[in-house]
Amino acid sequence: MIDNHIYGGSMMDKKMIAAILIVLFSVGAIFAQTTGTLAGRVTDADGEPVAFASVILLDTDPVLGTQTREDGTYMLIRVPVGTYDVQAQQIGYRPTTVTGQRINVNETATLNIQLSERDAIEIGGIVTTAEREMVQADRTGSRRQVDRDAIENISVDGVDDIIAMQAGATMVDGSLHVRGGRANEVVYTIDGMSVSDPVDGGTAMTVDRNAIADMVVMTGGFTAEYGNAQSGIINIVTRDGTSAYSGSFEMISDHIFTEGTNRDELKVTLGGPVLGPAFPRLRSRFTFFFNAAALRHDSRFKDYFISNPYEDFKNLVGRPEDYPVRDPFEDRDQFLIFDLDERHFNSYNANLKFTYRHSPQQNFSFSTRADFSRNIPFLLRPYGHIGSNWSWKYALEHYAEVEEDMRQHMFTYNHMFNPQTNLNIKGSYFRKTVNEGPRGISRYDFFQLDEDWTYDPDDYETGFEGVDFLVSQETGLIRREFQNPEIYVDPENWQYRMDGRENARGIPGFVRPGSFWSRFIDDETTTMTLRADLEYQLDMANNIKSGLEITRHEIIKDRWLGPNNINMERFERYLRDQGTVEDIIPAVYDPDDSTVVIRDEIIVYDQKSRHQALYETSGTRDGYEATPYQGAFYLQDRLQFEGMIANVGLRFDFWYLGDDYIRIYDGVRERVSWDEWDIGEDVDKMRLMVSPRVGVSHPISERAVMHFAYNYQNQLPQMQYIFTTTTKDDAMLFGGVLGNPNLEPQITVTYEVGLQQQLGQDHVLDVTAYYKNIYNYVSIMTIREDHPEHGEVSYLQYYSEDYGSTRGVDFTLQRMLSNFIAGSLSYSLAWAQGNHSGLSVKDETTGNLREFPLNWDQRHAADLNIEFRVGRDEEWYLPYSDVLFPMDDFSLNLVYSLASGRPYTPIAEEGNQQLDTNSRRRPTTETANLRFTKNLRFGRSNNVRFWVNVQNLFNKRNILRVFPRTGRHDWDGADISENHPPDYVDPIREYNYLQSIQDPSMVGGPRTITTGLSFAF
Repeated sequence: MIDNHIYGGSMMDKKMIAAILIVLFSVGAIFAQTTGTLAGRVTDADGEPVAFASVILLDTDPVLGTQTREDGTYMLIRVPVGTYDVQAQQIGYRPTTVTGQRINVNETATLNIQLSERDAIEIGGIVTTAEREMVQADRTGSRRQVDRDAIENISVDGVDDIIAMQAGATMVDGSLHVRGGRANEVVYTIDGMSVSDPVDGGTAMTVDRNAIADMVVMTGGFTAEYGNAQSGIINIVTRDGTSAYSGSFEMISDHIFTEGTNRDELKVTLGGPVLGPAFPRLRSRFTFFFNAAALRHDSRFKDYFISNPYEDFKNLVGRPEDYPVRDPFEDRDQFLIFDLDERHFNSYNANLKFTYRHSPQQNFSFSTRADFSRNIPFLLRPYGHIGSNWSWKYALEHYAEVEEDMRQHMFTYNHMFNPQTNLNIKGSYFRKTVNEGPRGISRYDFFQLDEDWTYDPDDYETGFEGVDFLVSQETGLIRREFQNPEIYVDPENWQYRMDGRENARGIPGFVRPGSFWSRFIDDETTTMTLRADLEYQLDMANNIKSGLEITRHEIIKDRWLGPNNINMERFERYLRDQGTVEDIIPAVYDPDDSTVVIRDEIIVYDQKSRHQALYETSGTRDGYEATPYQGAFYLQDRLQFEGMIANVGLRFDFWYLGDDYIRIYDGVRERVSWDEWDIGEDVDKMRLMVSPRVGVSHPISERAVMHFAYNYQNQLPQMQYIFTTTTKDDAMLFGGVLGNPNLEPQITVTYEVGLQQQLGQDHVLDVTAYYKNIYNYVSIMTIREDHPEHGEVSYLQYYSEDYGSTRGVDFTLQRMLSNFIAGSLSYSLAWAQGNHSGLSVKDETTGNLREFPLNWDQRHAADLNIEFRVGRDEEWYLPYSDVLFPMDDFSLNLVYSLASGRPYTPIAEEGNQQLDTNSRRRPTTETANLRFTKNLRFGRSNNVRFWVNVQNLFNKRNILRVFPRTGRHDWDGADISENHPPDYVDPIREYNYLQSIQDPSMVGGPRTITTGLSFAF
């Protein structure tokens, strides 16, 4: 086992590490590929090598090309993703052009070209079509290539849905899991730079489908150049502009033919030369590509945003006017059937990319992109929230509103010294901000100075006097004077009566109208990355890569939870330390009246101090600022011999926490030094991790390739578990979880073996078996210690204690387009087990020591994707007939998904005892989507496209969650009977109770029909 402990301790060690890093930076760089390689051999008609022949990619400006060696072999590295016409030429031979050669991300395309000798009077050349590579001989890991054609016509909505269709990937509760790993183990990159959240593993940046040129989904067997990911890497390559102007405008709606989800989407793209015809020499060298998309919808739960408690429940206490109907749709401005105002879910993204090809040896690119969303996530997860919020149906006026804003600015410089040596330098600035809070309420609304209050020492009672509470501590409701009475429900009225019974009962399961979402989040993370890569094709047998990456994070976290909860000890401590004393009331003592409590003198602080103390010390705070660093260095060699291709590499990851960070707590900004951190052991601020990677590909024949891979992968723990506001004393006295700077890196050791087999001319089968051991998942440990003032106390701290293991087999059968049909069938048989599915609290004597199925464990998952495509001017006859179908240039795509149910932990029928963890399973789910696309072309480049997409074609009701006592989605097994008479179920109580458990998010959505129309030029 490789030692992954921190290289910290002595100053000599730190200087040595710094020196090593400086040396490594001068050697090379790290990268995530956005290009591919073209290689092969040029021979004559007799099979003899043609030396020093030119091999060029036509229609590239500047021209990309190389020469063959003496043995006729050639290799051209760093070829942008796309489809090319390749020409080989040599004096005395007829030029040979091969059309339609595809270059994929991080793959080597093999193209062997044969030249024929030229006759004395012959002028022309030979044109052939590139054969499709059904198996990739150099693939040493598990990866799926998804090109633009596949993305364009598939009948699913987003990029994540396309990823989830690949073998080994599943979408669970909106989060992507790859081969049994947790959601935060998947890293997303755009043009080779990460856009994943390093702090809490939250959502990654969205890229519209129209901006994607190519996408690679890697599920195992990573080479050394890829790191800080345990389960999967999603590498998205965006489109470049061309020498001709082109663009498109697209409109999408799902409420044209059916009610749908009130979803409307607008997209626009535009690309071409930056300087236009005025500078013809730069027309193909200096280009741009721009796209933007705006999506607004109300989700499939849109009808539930309307509430009328008086109609929904029986025998409510009060009058109808006490329960006004809330309809958020009635005030929206409309044009025809389209809402002009924002809806409950709104997202906008844009992408602008400039490319300048200075010469065949040098090119530059700059891109900037943005992704913004503003949502009211009722029945969908708020930021970082788990589970349904059905209980908030009647309190949506001040429910959570979430805004996420992500921006990336990126530059790339590429210098090809010769066809075998390339230097690539990239820089990225990525910022993500998240803001969440109750709608219509700011942080400063909770506590306000009472302008009419005057201090009277004879009447003064508590330190709260003179401050108005927006929040009522007793009820958790907004007080009348701060709220429109029309949406305020008196606490006494949120009850109902049963016939013949005097006592009223509270409304079951629902938050009282007028309640507020009691959480504020204002987080900002900035990630600045600089890296370079050096690739050197030593010879046809050795391709060497080396690289270094340096990343600086700026983390600003400011969270306020439960502001209506006031901790008196913190409140009084704040006043003692920072308050302004206004008066001191003498001690109260009355020996003749035993009801008078004898107490010490009362210190009265001024009104502003009390107001500020309430604001700063109420609720639970989590606020800090930190600037940790991380980086990596790797060295990798791709060895190619006859009968074997091997990727052998070694990767070094490091992180540096900095000497200190700023803790913001109870109104105080305090610089916390790691050297003074009291956790019973030294804090190691620098950590170095080593990861060996080996992958071997063994071509059995021209139609079959086996591969083997061993991965030792490290991933840094989420930084929210390292930096925390809570100190050890705070954790002991006030609760909260103490961070741990000594958390171990999460480690995954993966073994996999796979086979690619071409079947016939059009089919290829890919089978991969894998096994993974996962260590150092973060958990929460209960620690007991003696406190000098309070005796034995306990507190909570994050620890690297949990573990897991996954194993499975992935099958993919792919059919290339032939006879109008293309498609794929993927199937995964998998086991995902561990001792905990998430953060869990345990101590030295408790905790789950055995493995059980994790919450996202899905034993069987299958996806069928079939496309029937008739090209322009192609003829298609109805099967078994001579009848010509009167349409061309259209496609029909069917996606069918079938998955076994995920596990849940049952509860005994009697009592509340939990049975074996995740020992039962939800029902199987299945979904079919169908999309029809028709193109109408005008002229050489104008195209109108119309499409209809039917999701959940068969209107299947998929059960997503169940109640643990019954295993059903519509009944939780609660005992709602009365004692008098025994076992009597009152019909009114039953009716009202059933309203609380009819959560629509327990089942999947119904059939929807989405239509789209686009114009492209």
